Order: sequence, then C-alpha cells, then structure tokens
Amino acid sequence: MSIKNQRTLLITIAVCALVMLPLLATAQTTIGYAGGGVIQAGDVWESFLPQGFVPCYSDASAYTTLGWRTFLRMGNFDRGWTTPGTHWPAAYPMTPYWFKNAMVFVYDTSSTFNPATIGGAANPSYFAAARPQGVTSLWSNFAQLTFSEKLQGAVPQVGTTIKTGTRNYTKEPYWVDGTRRQHQVYEAAWPTNVGIDVRLRAHGFTGPNWDNLNDYVIVEIELKNTGVVDMNMDGVAEQINHDIQALNFQVSGEAYMSVSSYAGGGRNVNDIVPTVIARQACWSDDPDASGAPWAFTFYRTAPTTANPTAGNWDFGFNGGSTKNYTDIYTGWVMLDAKVGGLPTDASKSTSTLPSKSTIFGTHPIGTGTQRGWYVSGQTTPYGWTSGNPMQMFYATSAAFFVDAGRAFTTGFNLYNLGPNAAMFTGGTAGNPLTFVTKPDPATWTRPNGSMQAAGVFDQVSTEDGKADATTNYPTGFGKFAVGASHTENFDGDSYSGIGPFSLKKDSVMTLVFATVAGYRMEGIQKAVRAARWAYLQNFVIPVLPILPDMKVSNTLNKSTNIEWDNKAEGDAEFAGYKIYRSAQFKKVNFLSEGMRVVDRYQEQMTVGARDASVYKPVNPKFDAFAKTLGTTLKGTYQPDTWGTWDLLKVIPKSDLANYKPAVTAGYTYKYEDKDVILGFTYWYYVSAYKEGTYTGPDGETTNRIETHSTNRNGATGLWPGTFPFGFNNVNYPKDAAGLKAIGASQIVYSALAPKGDVSAVGVRPNPYKRAALHDNRTLVYDHKLLFYNLPPQAKITILDVAGQVIDVIPFASNDPSKGSVFWDMFSKDGIEVASGVYVYVVESPSGSKTGYFSILR
Repeated sequence: MSIKNQRTLLITIAVCALVMLPLLATAQTTIGYAGGGVIQAGDVWESFLPQGFVPCYSDASAYTTLGWRTFLRMGNFDRGWTTPGTHWPAAYPMTPYWFKNAMVFVYDTSSTFNPATIGGAANPSYFAAARPQGVTSLWSNFAQLTFSEKLQGAVPQVGTTIKTGTRNYTKEPYWVDGTRRQHQVYEAAWPTNVGIDVRLRAHGFTGPNWDNLNDYVIVEIELKNTGVVDMNMDGVAEQINHDIQALNFQVSGEAYMSVSSYAGGGRNVNDIVPTVIARQACWSDDPDASGAPWAFTFYRTAPTTANPTAGNWDFGFNGGSTKNYTDIYTGWVMLDAKVGGLPTDASKSTSTLPSKSTIFGTHPIGTGTQRGWYVSGQTTPYGWTSGNPMQMFYATSAAFFVDAGRAFTTGFNLYNLGPNAAMFTGGTAGNPLTFVTKPDPATWTRPNGSMQAAGVFDQVSTEDGKADATTNYPTGFGKFAVGASHTENFDGDSYSGIGPFSLKKDSVMTLVFATVAGYRMEGIQKAVRAARWAYLQNFVIPVLPILPDMKVSNTLNKSTNIEWDNKAEGDAEFAGYKIYRSAQFKKVNFLSEGMRVVDRYQEQMTVGARDASVYKPVNPKFDAFAKTLGTTLKGTYQPDTWGTWDLLKVIPKSDLANYKPAVTAGYTYKYEDKDVILGFTYWYYVSAYKEGTYTGPDGETTNRIETHSTNRNGATGLWPGTFPFGFNNVNYPKDAAGLKAIGASQIVYSALAPKGDVSAVGVRPNPYKRAALHDNRTLVYDHKLLFYNLPPQAKITILDVAGQVIDVIPFASNDPSKGSVFWDMFSKDGIEVASGVYVYVVESPSGSKTGYFSILR
C-alpha cells in the first residue's frame, strides 16, 4: 500500500473508532461524547466526562457488568486524545497525561451495605479481592460511586421501582458573563448507586494573563445524600434513609511522555514513541510567601539518562524524541470541602460556605502552616487500582493510618491500617469510625500514613530532577536533589485525596479542586496561588474589557485584513487595542522563545524586539544545549495556533479616529497586515486593554490588564468539536462560520485572475527544498507546493519529464481573494513524488500555460 493510502486509511480507522462509540440520548453531542464538556478559557484547556453519560473507552466494556466506575474522567475519553487534558498554554497541541480521573469512595460498617448478591442476583457494585493483613473489614463495607441510570426519580419506598426524573443532565460550556468572555462554565449532574446526587460545575477564566490568573480550571462537585441506596442499579431501592458514614474523594493522573493532539485532533504516533522523556510525580511541601506549604501534586519531566553527566542534564524536554525544551509542569490542588451546595449564581464560588470537617474533626486540607496535613498522596502501582473500592478508600485517606502506602514498595497487602499515633490514641484497624482522637488538638502532629506526609515526597523546590543510578527511575518520592518520584511512564498513577467525611440523609457538601499548569516550578506555583486566590475571592477577579469580536480575511493584494468591533470601549478604563500575530514561516528554538514568554509577553507595549524582562529563564541546571541546537529540526518549532505571539500593533484610544472603518458589517475597525507571504499561514488576535490599578494574589498590583488570545482568528472560545488545529478530525468545520468559530488558520492566497487568464500562474517554492517554510514541520507528511494567480476555473496537470501524468488538480473558486491551491506532492496513485524536474500545464476555458518546477529531497 502506498504511503499516502496508508495515511488515509489510518486517519479513517482512527476517525471510525472515535465516532462509532455508542451514544445515549442526551442533549450534548458536540464532542462525540454525549454529556462531556470542554473548558477552553484561558491557558489551561480541560475536558470532563461525568459518569452519567457515554462512558470513556476504559469504562465502556464494564458498563453492563460493573457500572460506569469512573466518577469523572478528564481528557482522553476515546484513547485518541481528541479533547484536551491540561493542555497548556492555550491551544498547545501536547498533553503529558494519558488521562486524569476523579473518584469517590464510601465506607459503611454494615455488612449488608454493598452485598455480593441482591435478590439472588450478582451485585454489579460489589468487588472482592485479597485484603490487607490484620483487617477484618468486609468487601461489602465499601463502595465506589457509580452512575445509576434508573435512579433518577422521586424518593421511593423500599422495594418499589424508582421513577424516571430530571436529575441527570448536562449544560454545554457557556460564558456566564456574556460577550465579555472572561468566565466559562460547564455543568452536569447525575444520581449514583449509594444515594448521592452529584452536581458538577467547572470554571475556566481567560484572564488576566497577568499573575497567572488564567492558568487553572476550578472544579466544584456538589454531593447531596438522598438516602436512597440502589447498589445493583436496577431502579429498586434497598434503603431509603441511609446516612453516609465515611466518604473519600480522590484526583489521580496517569502520565505519559507527551501526546500530540495535532492534525487529526488525536494522537500523532511520531510523538508517542517510548523515548524515556518521562514524568515524575511530585508533591510540593515547601513554604509559600506566607509560610504555608504549597501542598499540591504535580508532574514534571525527568532526565533521559541516569545520573546525567555534563551536557546531559536534559530535563524539561516534554516531547519524546523532538527535544523541545518546554519544561511544562502540570498538576492539581485540593482547595477545600464545604458544607452546602453550589450557589444558584454560576458566576460565584462556594468559598463563602463553611469548610466541612472530616469525621476526625480536622479541616479537609489543613490551614496555615498545617496546609496539606490532611491530604493523602501516593503513586502506583499500589496506591491506585480501579475497581477496588476498599484499597482506594484506604489509600485516599492514607495519612490517618499507620501505613497505607508510605513507601513505593508498600503493597496493599502490607498496609498497616491501625490509627496513626500522630492524632489517635486507639481504634480498630481498618475501621476509621472507631479511631479515638487525642483529646487536645494542640497535641496533634502531622499524620504520616501516606507518601508525602511521611516525608518521602518533594520537600524543596530546586529543579534538579536527578534520577536513580541504575534504572533511570527516581528513588521514591524524595527531594528533587535525589529524585522526585516513581517515573510515571504510562503504567503508573499519582493521586491525592481528602476525607473521610460523613454525610447524613438530605445533607449536602461540595468538593473543590483545581487543575493547574505553568512553565517550570515557579509557573505552576503561581498558578496554584492564583487558583486559591480566585476561589477565595468568590471569583471576583480583575474584570477584563469585553473581548473583541474579530474577523480575519484575505485581500485582493496578497495581504490580510483584521477587523474587530468596539464593544470594549464601553469600559470606563478602556485604553486601547493591541494586535498580535503568530506566523508559521518563522523557525524558533524553544530555548530562546517558546514557553519562556507565555506568562509575560502581553506586557510589551512597543512593536519590535521583546524586552528581556518578559523572558522567564531557562532552568539554570539545564545544560543539554547541544541536543536542541544545530542543523536538525530538534528543539525548534513553528509558531502556530498557540503562539508564539508577536506584537504587531498598539492602538491607543486616542488614535482610534485615525483607523479605517471595517468593510464587514458588524465590525468597527480594520487593520491591514501587508507584511505577509503568499502561501503562508497566520493567526491573529486583537486584545483590548485597560489601565488603572488592579489587585491580584498576595496584594500584588498592576496598572494594565488585557484580554486573552481566546478570540484568535475570530474564535468564539467555545468548544466546536475539535481543536483549532484538528483539521483532519470529522468534527472540523467546513463552512465559513464554523471556521471562524474555531479560529481556523488563515492562509494567504493570491486573488483570482480574470476569467480564463492563466498568463500569471506561478508555483512556489521553486525549487522545493525539504522542508519548505510553509510546511508544517510537526507533521511528517506535510509537504506542499502552491499554485497561485489561478482563474475561477482551471485544471492543473503535473507530468514528469517523460510525459507521464503524475497528478491532476481540478480548481474552482468563487472567492475573489482565493486564487491559489496547494499540491501535497503525492501522485494520483498515492506515492510521494521523488526529487526531479516536473512539468505543469494549467488549462482554462480560454487558454493554457506550461511551466516547470523542481523538487529537491
């Protein structure tokens, strides 16, 4: 089979695999997963798939026998990465995660809580396996929250069928602030087998970009105990007045090297080769400016060799063999657990509610210098096992036990589930409801039954990333200087959890966490700080101007028009507009630009070279420069949908009267970019900025804030079914309105020639040299030549010098600004053409032209 046909077949197979999954009849089908939603506000993009809808690929086979066990899936629903999973910065095409999950587990002392059989039939919620030594707890004492499709109606009587209701729903992501487009929300709800009704609300913010105020997504999960238990999920209640005795909550992530979502909106096999560019799972316990521990879980990259020698400290490569120094840190942070539910106003947080204490009387997280004390965290293979609610319950509240995974080698069978002496005077092993706390909380010390609490997680924020001498796997969860974690390279998960909490019938609580990302340790720490601050501020953060609606189009002069509206000018502090451009023709090294400028590029107010102050430094311990520089493409990138953004124009409010009016109805201003190259791809965005005094985390202030790149090339900022670069995905739009909504790339075309006139037809580049600047170097098959100055109808025949027809390209256009067409340099038989001289013949209804071009491989 030819290379071109193989490529087409692979894309077809991948697309079919994604779209043929079974769908339930619900309101939301945009992403191919009914009920799922994508937050793509700001610089962290995240996707969510709750239990109550179409299952993710890893749950699909278990639906009929085990229920849908993943409480909340985040990213990679289909094993194709067709939705985001902590993509940072906005529209960057790679994620370090295979997936992330949120899970909820329940413990009950009743032996009939979750029995092996109900009514003589197997109970799908029941799970049994080997237990830890010395533990008398039964498997029937544990359950994992699972969606109950039939449990959706009014409160029933025991033994009666539960009627269908409206407790299972989803809302497409929407802007709670309308055209301002600063705060985006996704909502969903579903009932569960243990009688808890769930409501989820995820929040994303476009900015400000200042102080990392758009580097997080905050998730609030309301749990209401209806008291109605239906463990076998048949619609018939086993209990109707049940109190939840102990409930734990966990967030986990399975890391991978780096997975590209390019082109097909799915994985790119060239970027997931098993090169040891692995993630290390860490816990940050060093103090912030207030003296409180940072207390969050994160992933970063490890060196590719054990005990690297000089010139080989190459951590920070986030992309397999590509040697791209991006040094992206990703993770999550537990923010709180609250007494009460979600506010009616979705623009507000639950921060004003009181914190919910654990069954031991502690704060859910810990405050001040004790922040993180009551969060349990570990890594696999022993800390996280899907489908084992006993193990997962104990591991998720591990800190309170003597040893529920203090070391990487502590298997489940070795857990010591007695009460931790730091807080307790006694109790029955494995039964936290019997643990007796010391009478004076002032005498409590940090419970250390889990990895990070035991001092085997990271305790400092140096960024050495040293690996183990023999295996390249770090030595446990030690300080960075001696290795940060087990290397998470697909078959491994890190997690953190809070609880246990009680929840009586008709009571409500809300769990709150945030996913975060940033450049290097400093970036992710500031993202954590920003998430905490925004949540505690009840989401009252510096208000941006209204995000301009904009449009990008070609002119008849081989230039580009950028048009935008004037709604931002209604803000009393509005001060002007800025126009940014990302140009594909550039070849940039990640060490010189890339992620180093993501957080601060918007501070630039003068067109030209960026000031040195907007560049964040490369890790000072990184010294593998030879691996990223030189004649190869390793370590380089072409600016794309995500940037890098160059300042094209600053338009102060006082200069607006001098700007030409827009030519398209609904827009106010127009700027013509004449400095573009025929056949090349560009992205633009218009920001509105305001000036005054704006306060952020820790009382820091700035005198200018501006809108985000959310509106790039006219995008709405709402998920349209695939990534803006997912042009091979079946959901990629074809019509002009859809292309604008997704923020599709803008290619500069020549104008149409007069009807029948082929005299000015040309081809570029000529000669073609691998790889041409207008090729997308991220995609191995992206080679193309541009034929330009074509008339409205034409046929291009390409021949070799022997006269054999290589390919035929039909051309038709009604767009006066589109008189060009690309050829992908594959023959009509699907074979990539070789180096050589070729003939082209352009024919129109009234004439023809013959020309030549050469290809140099």
